[in-house]
Amino acid sequence: MKKLIIILLILGILSSSGIAFAEEKSDPVIWKYKTNSWATAVKTTEDGAYNAGSSIDGSLYLLDKSGAVLWKIDLGKRITSIVFSEDKSKLTAAVGERVYINSMSDGRNLGSFKSVKGGFLTSTPDTNYIGGSSSDIYAMVYKEGRPSWDYKTDGKVNSISLTPDGQTLAVASSDNHVYLIRAGMLLWKHDLKLPVISVESTPDSSYVVCGTGSFESDEEIQKDYRIFLFDGQGKLLWNQKIGYTVSSVSITPDGNYIAVGSWDNKVHIFSKSGEHLKEFKTDGKIWSVSITPDGKNVIAGSTDTYVYFLDVDSMQKPEKSSSFNPIYIAIPILIILAAGALIYTKKFKKK
Repeated sequence: MKKLIIILLILGILSSSGIAFAEEKSDPVIWKYKTNSWATAVKTTEDGAYNAGSSIDGSLYLLDKSGAVLWKIDLGKRITSIVFSEDKSKLTAAVGERVYINSMSDGRNLGSFKSVKGGFLTSTPDTNYIGGSSSDIYAMVYKEGRPSWDYKTDGKVNSISLTPDGQTLAVASSDNHVYLIRAGMLLWKHDLKLPVISVESTPDSSYVVCGTGSFESDEEIQKDYRIFLFDGQGKLLWNQKIGYTVSSVSITPDGNYIAVGSWDNKVHIFSKSGEHLKEFKTDGKIWSVSITPDGKNVIAGSTDTYVYFLDVDSMQKPEKSSSFNPIYIAIPILIILAAGALIYTKKFKKK
C-alpha cells in the first residue's frame, strides 16, 4: 500500500510539472539568412524551393530551399515588391518608380520598366501587367509601356496587390481606406479609421486582407492597429487587434491562412475564421511576410537583418489565446486525491 501511495504521488507531481514538456515544439526556424541591413521585401515560391529576400540598402538575394544563396545583386534602393514568374525563370523586383526583370538562373537583368511617377509598384507573374501608385493608382500594360487605366485615392498609397490577370487591384491608403478596383472602376472601399499600411488579395480577389498602422510611430505604446478580412463583395468578415503597425500581410490562394508581419517583432498566423493560430518573435520589427499556398511555411524579413523561413506548425501558440486544457490540471489533481484517499483509508483502518 505504501508503495502504491508513493507511486501515485510521484505520478501526480510528474504529470503536473511535465505538461510544459508535452507542449514543447521543435524549432520553427527551418533556416535564416543574415542580410547586409534591415531585411525588407521577401517572397517565396509555391513549393518553397526558391526564396527571395532583400535589404533596405537595395540588395536582392535569391536563396534555395535550404537557405543557401544562389545569387545576389544590388539594385541601389529599397525594394518594395518581389514577384516570381509562373515558370520560375524570372524574378521581378520593384524599386521606386522602376520594375526590374531578372533571370532566375544568374540574376542578370532582362529588362526594366519605368512607371508614371509611381511610388509603389508590383507585377503580375507573367510580367505583362505592372501595378503602380503615387496618390493615383495606375495599371500599366508592360508590353505596351503605357497606362491602361488609373484611379485616384484621397491619400498616399502604402501598398497594392494586383491579381494575376492584371485587372483587379487592392489598395491600402493613408486616407484610412482600403479599396478594391477593377479596370479603373471602384468595386468597393471601406473606411478603417486609421491609415491602411498593407494589403493583399487572393488571385481571384475573393478575399482581401489588410492591416492598419503608421510608419511614423516608434510603436512603444500599443494602439488600435488591426488586421481586417473582407470578402470579394466588400463584406467585413472579421477584424483582430494586433496593437502595432501591421506592416505586411500575405494570404493563401484559398483564403484559409493569413500571415501577418507586425512591428511587435512578430509573425502572426490567422485562420480564415479569424482565429489567431500561431506566432513567432524575432529581434526586430517585421517588414515583410510571404506564406506558401498550403499555409505550411512562411518567409519573413526583419529589422534584425535576418530573413527567416519558418515551419508554421512548429510556431508557438499566441500567448493571449492560451492552449490551456482543464484535463492538464484535472489528471494530476485526481492522482494526488487518489493518493490522499488511500492515506486517509489506511489511517482510518488503523483506528
